Amino acid sequence: MLSLVLGSTLVRQRAGFSAVHRCIARLSAVGCRGYASGPKDFSLPKTRNIGIIAHIDAGKTTTTERMLYYAGVTTKIGDIDDGDTVMDYLKAERERGITINSAAITFGWNGHRINLIDTPGHVDFTIEVERAVRVLDGAVTILDGVAGVEAQTETVWRQADRYGIPRIAFVNKMDRMGAAYGRTVLQIWKKLRARPLVLQVPLMAETGIEGVVDLVTMETVQWVGDDGLTMSRSPLDNTSTLYEEAVRGRTALVEALAELDDGIVEAFFDEADGDHLKVTAESLKESLRRVTLASKAVPVLCGAAFRNMGVQPVLDAVIDYLPSPLDRPAALAKLDGSKTQLIPLEENGKLCALAFKVTHDPRRGPLVYVKVYSGKLNTRATIFNTTTRTKERVNKLLQMYAKDVEEIPSITAGNIGVIVGLRDTRTGDTLVQSNDTNAIKSGLQLNNIDVPSPAFFSAIEPASVSEEKAIDEALKNLTREDPSLKVWTDADSGQTLISGMGELHLEIVKDRLINDFKVKAEMGKMCISYRETCQSPAVVRSTFDREVLGKRSRANCKVELLPLCEEEKDDHEGWIVDAGNYLKIHLPSENDTHPSEENASIDQQLKKDDVRRAIQTGLQSGLARGAVLGFPLTRVRVTVSDLETFGADTSLGSVSACVAKGVQDAIKQAGSCLLEPMMEVHTEVNDNLIGTVVSDLSGTRRGHVIGLESATDVDQEVTGSQDVQVYAPVDSLDVNGDVGEYKSKQVVKAHVPLSSMLGYSNALRSLTGGSGSFSMRVIGYGEMSKDRERAVIAEMKGY
Repeated sequence: MLSLVLGSTLVRQRAGFSAVHRCIARLSAVGCRGYASGPKDFSLPKTRNIGIIAHIDAGKTTTTERMLYYAGVTTKIGDIDDGDTVMDYLKAERERGITINSAAITFGWNGHRINLIDTPGHVDFTIEVERAVRVLDGAVTILDGVAGVEAQTETVWRQADRYGIPRIAFVNKMDRMGAAYGRTVLQIWKKLRARPLVLQVPLMAETGIEGVVDLVTMETVQWVGDDGLTMSRSPLDNTSTLYEEAVRGRTALVEALAELDDGIVEAFFDEADGDHLKVTAESLKESLRRVTLASKAVPVLCGAAFRNMGVQPVLDAVIDYLPSPLDRPAALAKLDGSKTQLIPLEENGKLCALAFKVTHDPRRGPLVYVKVYSGKLNTRATIFNTTTRTKERVNKLLQMYAKDVEEIPSITAGNIGVIVGLRDTRTGDTLVQSNDTNAIKSGLQLNNIDVPSPAFFSAIEPASVSEEKAIDEALKNLTREDPSLKVWTDADSGQTLISGMGELHLEIVKDRLINDFKVKAEMGKMCISYRETCQSPAVVRSTFDREVLGKRSRANCKVELLPLCEEEKDDHEGWIVDAGNYLKIHLPSENDTHPSEENASIDQQLKKDDVRRAIQTGLQSGLARGAVLGFPLTRVRVTVSDLETFGADTSLGSVSACVAKGVQDAIKQAGSCLLEPMMEVHTEVNDNLIGTVVSDLSGTRRGHVIGLESATDVDQEVTGSQDVQVYAPVDSLDVNGDVGEYKSKQVVKAHVPLSSMLGYSNALRSLTGGSGSFSMRVIGYGEMSKDRERAVIAEMKGY
């Protein structure tokens, strides 16, 4: 921690390492890594599992590269433009200058271990953010000081909200023209619905940001030298031009904390005699940590990472305010698919781990990233996957440094590592010890990871017959890596189809097939991945009676299918929610000796849990293909009951097949219609172009405009709040130019069909003369008109 000091002092921060450690880091990054990964060097209270989350181009990777440099992991600062960053190591990432794959790295800072994950900001790779925040304990949200809170910022913030992850915010790019720190702080309050606590005020000059004023220690912080390694900290005196603003900010910080934390109230009266400026930095930090861990507020810092300013205080804030694994609530697991159980963080407890990511290494094979919630995972151990119900062997354990690795003997509770040697484990699977009979018998499952539905698809064809096997193997590896990627075979044409989140997503898949997996393939035209739903209820009796490999296979069940109305979506108690569908399975209880017609008896040779899983598999298989164009179904309710088995003639496979057949028959009876993906579109334009853009969105593109926002509206709405006073420094907007050169833009919000947004980037550039920009995300599926449906069917079928 940095303490309040008298007189000007130069602080050369290098992760709190000794001179020996710094020398080792300069000579070899491996030396620093060994220090960072030593199991005895860091206890759980000194561990931080954090992620960097933000909108695309907010400066995530730029900030991360500075963190690694100041921590001694690298000997030079990686640059995105030069293509030599540590975290963006894929060829496609370096060519495009964006993050595609979330990368993990471990390093030390001020006597603590930080396990950091740098996530993508592009909407097409939102699954990378989803599975990262699922296992993180805290996050650093990076905001563009010019653009403020953007569309993808709101998306990743909501993802972190779902898992209750404490966050700090770093307002980056304060060196850019139009950067407005105060406006961005207010947008955190209004758009993200989070209470911002300003810890720093930027020290601005005509040439841009020159440093910051630390409101916690009441010091001026400036960076000396081109690399920003040396920081100059000096007490703020009352002759400084920012002294009045700093006093106002310090007073607001103490007052805001007093509303949220009783501990600071005691310090304010007992230690500071009611003087806001006399409250010690240590008392403020302790209070800030309490309110941050409780997710009551978000500490806000500022800087310019590209100019090497403001990064070390962010690392200090990670240590001071974000939680260790011990500060987080116990993990929640399900038993027998319904009961819940807490998994306390115990280093000596039974092993319980979650596989949250899988990557394919050409030399090592599949690398499975895991977070250990309880117990200890040792190398060469035998573990049990409760999701796939299979045993797996741990060949090696690794600690990741982006693309480089270090072999380690074990992964302890609260930590993140990588397993080599698992063949069947996928994203979201739960791993326990192979001799943990209670967990295996009860089917213990940690809460899974939500996978978004794909929005685009394309056909993929091998260049020759000899390439088919290689393509199948490559696609198998890709879909295991990326759960949002789906591959299937069209029943009519026999083509292999691959679906993803967007055009860029599928473009990256093509690049990886050619460059990483060295296969020769061609991808067809990009198409919209529509959905289907049923229009009326249907009830069918399904009978499966077929000879398979010379053996008779039989099963019988009743399937009821109903449309799912909007008002019924919140009523999901007792239902299995899967891909927007509500599923229910009625099986007779164990004590039911006289089952009703609705719950027919099950042969004693079949375990009820296995039968339930077989029925769910059949439901998913039956709902995977609709009757109109073969797209998956959504927004339906399906109930399976009255299952009848026939002794040795009934297997789990016949149960699944019977259910799938019944669902397909019910779909045909109910009648299907098409649904199209709907996007929430945020278009940012100048005032004089609003009419043109709104007309295009609501007319040509069949959209529905839902609102209009501007930076001015944010200021008026938030500062006028009567309940909470949010402090934000006054913006001058005169960075590298006059106020008149910067014009606040308007944001048009609309819901638009995805099919209408194809090519919108070029259209918007033409409409606005290159001054407009937009972002969009999938929000669900909407009905289309009959004329539009007929046109889509004709286009897809070709007649």
